[in-house]
Amino acid sequence: MGRPRFSRLVGVALVSCCVLASGPSGAEGSTADRLLAQADTLLDSDTIVLPRIEITVLRSTTSTETAPLAVAALEGERMREGRSGVFIEEALQGLPGVQVQNRFNPAVGERIAIRGFGARAQFGMRGIRVVVDGIPASMPDGQANLEHLDLGSIGRVEVIRGPASALFGNASGGVLSFQSRPPAPGAFEGEVEQALGSHGLTRTQATASGTLDGTGYLLTASRVGWDGFRSNPEAEGQTYGSAERLGLNARVTRTLLGGELSMVANAVDLDAENPGSVDEARLAEPDRPVVAFPYLAHRTRKELGQVQGGIRWDGPLSGGLRADVAAFGIRRNVVNPIPFNYIDLERGAAGVRSQLSSMRGTAWGDLQWHVGVEYERQEDDRTEYSNQMGEPGDLHTSQLETVRTAGLFFQADLPLPRGIRALAGLRYDHVDLRADDRIDRTGEGFSGTGQRTMDQLSPSIGLNVPVGLSTNLFGSVGSVFTTPSTTELKNRPDQAGGFNPQLEPQRGVSGEVGVRTRLGTGAGMEITTYRTELRDELIPFEIEEVEGQVFYRNVGESRHTGLEATFTAASAGGLVRGELTYSWVNARFVNFELEGEELGGNRVPGVAPHRAQAALRLSPEAYFGALGAQYVHAVPANDRNSASAPSYLLLDLRAGLRDRHLAGATFSPWAAVTNLLDRDYTASIAVNAAGARYYEPGPGRSFQAGIRATF
Repeated sequence: MGRPRFSRLVGVALVSCCVLASGPSGAEGSTADRLLAQADTLLDSDTIVLPRIEITVLRSTTSTETAPLAVAALEGERMREGRSGVFIEEALQGLPGVQVQNRFNPAVGERIAIRGFGARAQFGMRGIRVVVDGIPASMPDGQANLEHLDLGSIGRVEVIRGPASALFGNASGGVLSFQSRPPAPGAFEGEVEQALGSHGLTRTQATASGTLDGTGYLLTASRVGWDGFRSNPEAEGQTYGSAERLGLNARVTRTLLGGELSMVANAVDLDAENPGSVDEARLAEPDRPVVAFPYLAHRTRKELGQVQGGIRWDGPLSGGLRADVAAFGIRRNVVNPIPFNYIDLERGAAGVRSQLSSMRGTAWGDLQWHVGVEYERQEDDRTEYSNQMGEPGDLHTSQLETVRTAGLFFQADLPLPRGIRALAGLRYDHVDLRADDRIDRTGEGFSGTGQRTMDQLSPSIGLNVPVGLSTNLFGSVGSVFTTPSTTELKNRPDQAGGFNPQLEPQRGVSGEVGVRTRLGTGAGMEITTYRTELRDELIPFEIEEVEGQVFYRNVGESRHTGLEATFTAASAGGLVRGELTYSWVNARFVNFELEGEELGGNRVPGVAPHRAQAALRLSPEAYFGALGAQYVHAVPANDRNSASAPSYLLLDLRAGLRDRHLAGATFSPWAAVTNLLDRDYTASIAVNAAGARYYEPGPGRSFQAGIRATF
């Protein structure tokens, strides 16, 4: 009964938006863009006006002010200035609804969650769809890894803050779309960047960019080094958690047949030690933070080699149609010793996507529709052994895992009277997973070979309603569909081969209502509230018998409600700019029985209920300075909510010079201090970890400095 009542509630809210915008009968209608243009003409030319930002993540170009879903974007130098380019957290700071838990552990990566989706990830990313330059970074089974992402060449990131299954399919509790900066307009522009910091942090990057005879190119090579900061109790004065990453990235664009052809290729080689998580006793030791014994004894680490390529063409066809066709392929080899287990995984994946679009003018504006199909295939050759001091021991798993996904989708962008805009989508996804066990298990009472099929029809609808000259109301309803990944299906507490027959996909429905408004000439605000009803939410856990290996189970029912608020203000001339974002996530179990204990009402672990970020930026032409603050409320660590990471407040300070000319080159030096107050804090949580090792500490006060030279 809860889900139908909620759907009706959101429907009433959407209808109310239309009523508020309609005004008296017979009033003259106008489009949202015309209203915004009229508002702009009323503004004093001596003041700074917050720019309208166009986004493409909704598959059609729109602005963040008139989008019928909760969206946001970051772009330009604010993503790069005074930042090391090593951690994704730096590029996503200030995005409302997006929580980044930086483990400071490249072996497992940073955990990214949107409205609670993704919090279950113990490594990589889950529950969030990731796209880089139009090419999926999420695999067919829904898992995403961003080791290949070159933050130094990223020029923009867009986010859908909520379920978008009808638009992007499986694992779309939210969507992150990264875009490389455009090629330089001239024939050649070179750039060299060097960053140094505490704990052996180094990053060196060389970039070549330009446009020759209509062909644009962006080529980068980078190296990242990190000694880690976690004390090694077996070697006084040494750390455990070092990492080295070598990356190559290339993007080429060219006009072809009236459209744009783009090709991307990247390669990454990563070798990183995994210091893991610790219990409360280890966290409180005087020489904190340290590394727990199981991770040292088993030499936990990750060795990764990956190559990926993609091609995309977007352009016009006859009859007013437009095509968007893309294909990608990836090869990934991972050696990953974890406590008591040695994993050797070879992964190959490929996919194609084709979309047709059309735009037609109407009396109320441009009507757009999109129809498309996607097909992807993933093949994992998995071999696992017991871990003997970081080396492979006895073989216990050898199987071939295959994933095939097919999706068919339709989306319409509808203009309505009085500037109202609707976005409606419908998608069908079919996911086929198969495991072929290569070990003879005769006499063991089970077979590791098996097949799982999961599918869903996902509708969605959203409305944006202009109210007055500078305010827009919006609301949407969408569905949730997230399948377990191959790793989540393979990891079974009974240690049998094949896939877990009890693990089901996560499903549900989500709705949101929000308002965006300009406050005077140089300020803007957005407030969004949402509610998501889930069944079979996927939650990680560990067991003492197989320490360090993560298993997954379904929760009967859970509910995520929350609020996101963003406030931005800029002074005349843009000299001073302030930003404040706040997220409240009330993620709770509704119906969940664990070992005979009812946990309904408990918080979903790994999700911070309250999170706030503030930034004050001074930005004249010659230099910049920025003070940032981040508050994170206590994060529950397990299903029973018997342990949690304490709340913390961090301050960062960044400053630098712009475009200092010397010897024919342009130099931009910068410096930063992170964790300015030198607070002890837990940066991330290992949800339901065995031995109560829930805590992944963050570093103390750290210093960074760098310089960028362009010629």
